[in-house]
Formats: sequence, C-alpha cells, structure tokens
Amino acid sequence: MNFDEILATVDGQGNGMMPEGWGQGRALFGGLVGAVLFDHLEKTVAAGRTLRSFSLSFVAPMAPGPISLHSEVFREGKSVMQAMVSARQEGQVVAAMLVSLGGARESRVIVAPPAAPTLPAPDRCIELPFIAGLTPDFLQHFQMRYADGMPPFSGSEVPDFSGYMGFRTPPQVMSTAALIALVDTWPPSVLPMLKKPAPASSLTWTMELLDDPLSRPADTLWQYRVKTDQSSDGYGQSQATIWDGEGKAVALSRQTFTVFA
Repeated sequence: MNFDEILATVDGQGNGMMPEGWGQGRALFGGLVGAVLFDHLEKTVAAGRTLRSFSLSFVAPMAPGPISLHSEVFREGKSVMQAMVSARQEGQVVAAMLVSLGGARESRVIVAPPAAPTLPAPDRCIELPFIAGLTPDFLQHFQMRYADGMPPFSGSEVPDFSGYMGFRTPPQVMSTAALIALVDTWPPSVLPMLKKPAPASSLTWTMELLDDPLSRPADTLWQYRVKTDQSSDGYGQSQATIWDGEGKAVALSRQTFTVFA
C-alpha cells in the first residue's frame, strides 16, 4: 500500500486502517503516524488553513490494523486556529498531535531562514539501502542518501549528519502530510555513535513550517541536516532543518528521543 492509499483508508468519521510493511521496530513508522493524523485534521476541521507548527506525542506503539481518529478545535480566531487530533487503537490513545494553524499577515519584521548547506549532488551520496529483515520495513518506501556524517551503528565519534530524502513512489501532490512523513525518515541523530544495533525511538516531535510545501514537485529530493543538542540518561534532543530542491528552507524539526544503549 502506498502513501496516498493509506491516507484514503480514513473515512470522514476518522475510521481507517494502518498497513503492514511500514513498520519501525515494534511500531509503525512515526512519520506515517504524523502524516495520517494531520491529514485527517486538515480534511475535517482545518481545510484551507496553513500549518505553522505541531507537537506530536507518541503515547504508545501504533500497530497495523484499525484506527480511530478524532479532531477537535480548541479556538479559532481571525488568523490562528489551535486544534488537536488523537489516534486510538483498541480504545487506547496511541498518538496525539497539538496543531497551530495561521493565515499570513503583513509584517515589517523579516528574518531570513537558515541557508542551505553545500552538499554533494544526490548521485554522489551514499544511499541507505532497504534490506528486508535488517533495516526497518518503512525504508522500502523512501530514498535516503547520506551527504555527510555516518549511518547508524557505524561507531562514529560524533553524531549528526545531512543528506537527501524523497519518496520512491511519489504521492500525487507534495502535501504537508507528505512532508511530515518524509522528515521523520531519518533515525535519531546519535545512532551513528553506536557500534551495534540498539532500540531507539522518538518520544516527542515538534515541526514548524516556514513555507507551504504544496508548490514543490512530489518527486523532490529534500535536503536535511540535523544537529544533536545533547544526549544523556537514555534520552536526547536534536534539531534539524529541511530545504527544498532549490535550497529554500521549508521546515524546522525538533525531537526528544530515547536510546536503549
């Protein structure tokens, strides 16, 4: 089942079906979870609204199978809407997303976003292969190319990396939901420091949009660079910037993650 087909399983009442083949350890891939939640919220209560930021909590592992989504508007003003969407399986909340949406306003305050790094061309970068039974199942649906830094479990002395990301089978349009799915494809930023595989997962994830991704081609290879703020006691924090194929910054991402090593 491809990305568009998964979103289409969710009906107007929020009932849908999460697929096999998109796993990440014992849970479904977090980017898909975020994309499904936001897509439902956008279609039910926020049509025509521009996402400014969301905060997603992975409450429990989401599994393949039936899912129930519920969107709620907390407040809607002239420009800004605050809303929440939650996902349940077997009656239990497995994910919750708090969303801020807002229309554009004229402003004299303009600060340029981060400039894109100078990276080697995608065809000169190392592609992370999908190996059934070894790499996470969801990787079969995405392209990931390392431009600098090291891949997971390579025993690097330092964390952090940058590269390109894209869909192997592009969606019909490059929606905000599609970008949400792409941004979470990368592993926690400290995994290159480990010498052997170990469990790790996102605890919370915040993403802020600087521009609407809808005008970009669906087959865009997006640039990604992550920096680790700190990691200790089995938890870590990182921040990342995402640029489009022309080098324009489109999103900022922050994660708190857990590492069982």
